[in-house]
Amino acid sequence: MVLDGQIVAIRGDCGVEEAETLMGLLQANPDFPVDISGSGSIHTALWQVAMVLRPRLIGEPSDPFIRQRIMPLVTERVPATRGLNLPLT
Repeated sequence: MVLDGQIVAIRGDCGVEEAETLMGLLQANPDFPVDISGSGSIHTALWQVAMVLRPRLIGEPSDPFIRQRIMPLVTERVPATRGLNLPLT
């Protein structure tokens, strides 16, 4: 994983140890997109970071499982109140 200008680029396989790096990069640069076009295997911890921080993802992963099963979950925009019984004002 590298910071390439104003893009966080995931390159090759990324293990659980890189989740903290991704979180730090995205917290410091919340408007930077994440390029996943050069990614290989990505540990679920990184996907969890992406689901929480919701960066804009660019590129397409080479892994068909990630494209078909993970990407729809990560790119779905869920309202903050979904699943909560809070009154809307």
